[in-house]
Amino acid sequence: MSNGRDDLGSRSISDLRADGADQTLQNLLRALTLNLELRARYRVFEFEANQDGHVEVAQLFHELRRMESEQIAELMSGLQARLGQAFTSPSEGIA
Repeated sequence: MSNGRDDLGSRSISDLRADGADQTLQNLLRALTLNLELRARYRVFEFEANQDGHVEVAQLFHELRRMESEQIAELMSGLQARLGQAFTSPSEGIA
């Protein structure tokens, strides 16, 4: 018998959204998606600034990307905690 946690590892963000998640979970997923997209763009912006000879601006984008990585880690932690709550039944914590 599978518990919700086993199935969770194979699910994508879009799968979680499609399952009718509550607003808090939807917000966590949106924030995570936006931060992932922004971090990817910062990498491109950093490369282009370096190519254009704007080393200080490239460093700015590098630092912003590092900060996004920290925010993504925090969002992932919050998402894992929220999903853990969703898959924990009230009787599981009772001995």
